[in-house]
Amino acid sequence: MSLVEEFADFVGSVPHREVPLPWGRAQVWDTGSGRPIVLLHGIAAGRRVFFRLVPLLARSRRVIVPPLRGEERPDPRATLDAMLDDVAALLQALDLGDATLFGTSFGGALALGYGARSDPRVAEIRVQGTFKGFRLRPLDRLVHLLSYGAPARLGAAYFARRVRRGPEMKLLAEHATGIDGLFPHWCASTPFPTLRRRIALLHALDLSNAVRSVDVPLSFLHGANDRVVPRAFFEELRRLRPDAAATLLAAAGHNLPLTHHSVLGTWLDGRKSLP
Repeated sequence: MSLVEEFADFVGSVPHREVPLPWGRAQVWDTGSGRPIVLLHGIAAGRRVFFRLVPLLARSRRVIVPPLRGEERPDPRATLDAMLDDVAALLQALDLGDATLFGTSFGGALALGYGARSDPRVAEIRVQGTFKGFRLRPLDRLVHLLSYGAPARLGAAYFARRVRRGPEMKLLAEHATGIDGLFPHWCASTPFPTLRRRIALLHALDLSNAVRSVDVPLSFLHGANDRVVPRAFFEELRRLRPDAAATLLAAAGHNLPLTHHSVLGTWLDGRKSLP
């Protein structure tokens, strides 16, 4: 089965439910049974990146995957606090307890931010390929600031040329078999105003205090070859929380839910030895 067919088969069969969140009624993937795990996705491709991971986890866990605010339609209120309020509302609406909160990339930053709230419904936090803040080189910062101020039509055209079709897209897709055909389409489906707000938000983040104050078991996973979120960000998290479990995965990049879903599933199950 090709990756495109695998994705289509998953989307057509994954159970979902409608959940009221502060921004509206969301279609949330909810499958499996057992101790719950909530998956928070990254900045551009949406929760689609978890389609290979969800069936693995659902063998022993209840897996909940919400859309983040702005995924289905642009939302000018997509501040960090608002997105963390969405996570709280999800946990309450589904009456979850003893839950694992897992986030990848931008979703990992949200998971770390939520950990500072000390919600008793969250038993542990695991993050992959993430950061406490995202600093840019001066030239890159100027380019992004210009794109924020541009009309959405021009900004979308710039993003399509630089990221969706250019070398950065190859970086994100990491040349895993079949992913190059899916990932650009997924990114194209994220409204550009949403993408612009998320990028602006991550540039403004400083989660140092939040990371220090997480009072549940905390685990970091990072691909040694991650060129989207460099290894320096992983080392920064390790310095902030030397007590956290930290794993650097050799010969792996940024998109582990797609390229290393079996390994990631093993890690999320809490097994210490990884293949």
